[in-house]
Amino acid sequence: QGARDMRQALTYVPGVIVGQGEGHRDAPTIRGVSTTADFFTDGIRDDVQYYRDLYNIDVVEVLKGPNAMIFGRGGGGGVINRVTKKADGERIYEVTTTYGSFDTKRVELDAGQAISNDAAFRLNAMYENSGSYRDFVDLERYGINPKFSFKPDENTKVHLAYEFFSDDRTVDRGIPSDYLTGKPAKTSAEEFFGNPDESYMYYRGHTGNAIIEHEFAPGLKIKNHTQYGHYDKFYQN
Repeated sequence: QGARDMRQALTYVPGVIVGQGEGHRDAPTIRGVSTTADFFTDGIRDDVQYYRDLYNIDVVEVLKGPNAMIFGRGGGGGVINRVTKKADGERIYEVTTTYGSFDTKRVELDAGQAISNDAAFRLNAMYENSGSYRDFVDLERYGINPKFSFKPDENTKVHLAYEFFSDDRTVDRGIPSDYLTGKPAKTSAEEFFGNPDESYMYYRGHTGNAIIEHEFAPGLKIKNHTQYGHYDKFYQN
């Protein structure tokens, strides 16, 4: 499908409807329960309000239904977990470019290979500069995510990763309703309501991850996942 974001990736998931998010964040409704917070990345909570990109994602998992007994803290509708691509030693060098309607322009890089029998690296990067079917609306976002993994000994694995993600866009809250009928106002789809020069959002996110796994014996393993994040978000409409 060539999905670039959560809205596109979740289009075909039964029971999940992705809303507009007031033009500045992911806002799915899972089994009738709306949320902007029940997101995870590799099992770690990702509650920051922004539009998530899929340039460095391998799988998107959706767990539907009350989840406190299974997954930890979460809402009644369910949770959405993104599984990132790992430095697994597989040799891959891939560049993908996209050009489409409404001046959509995007390029992605996925590069990685084994350095030795016990070490590997991987680099995911993306840049997008696109318009919209709506007048005056555009976005510019980019991300870079280097990863490194190694085995200090036969039974221990270490995964290290850092990501910087930036997103600048016009905040588009859609078409207002007709107060008499409650239906969208009768206007063209490209009409923008508001002042586009004063309706914008920017997001800057730095995250670092360290995962250590040690197998004591067959069937007995301990795993520690530590994450540090620093986020800067501004939104105005």
